[in-house]
Amino acid sequence: MRFTLAHCLTAILILAVGMGLYANHIRHQREVHSLRQSINDSRGILHTIEYGHANLQLIVLNPDVWNDRDCSKFLKHELAVAILEHWREQDAIDHIVGTPGYALDFASDALSFFNCKSAHDFAKICRNQLSVYPSDELWHSVAMLSDAELASLDTFIRAATSLQSKAGR
Repeated sequence: MRFTLAHCLTAILILAVGMGLYANHIRHQREVHSLRQSINDSRGILHTIEYGHANLQLIVLNPDVWNDRDCSKFLKHELAVAILEHWREQDAIDHIVGTPGYALDFASDALSFFNCKSAHDFAKICRNQLSVYPSDELWHSVAMLSDAELASLDTFIRAATSLQSKAGR
């Protein structure tokens, strides 16, 4: 059997199309994986947003819960965790919500239930008053902050408390 130029060109064309399809398939798989990862990250951030908002709504809708000493300790603990998460994910939260400054507004509302004006005050409250569990994640989160992280948290808290004073809360 003799191969003609047409047979060779057809075989090369089929091989090139097959390689192109395979490369396209690999690219699409990477895109799908990237989208799945992005969706999972967004779900975690949405959970953070919803959980923090739900804690604030609980206090607003039922202020008697706040007056119950046992409940208020747990609520403050959860609000403190939510504040830290909003600080850490500030840009992502603002982007997902579509509202620049959303994380700062949340922190402003949540910090109105604490008597603190700086990260040092906030950390002190978290370590001394809000440890609820024997190996509390809040205590460890605050205790393990580096100097740079503490300075960043301080800037975040001061900005949030300045929003409180501007709004007259």
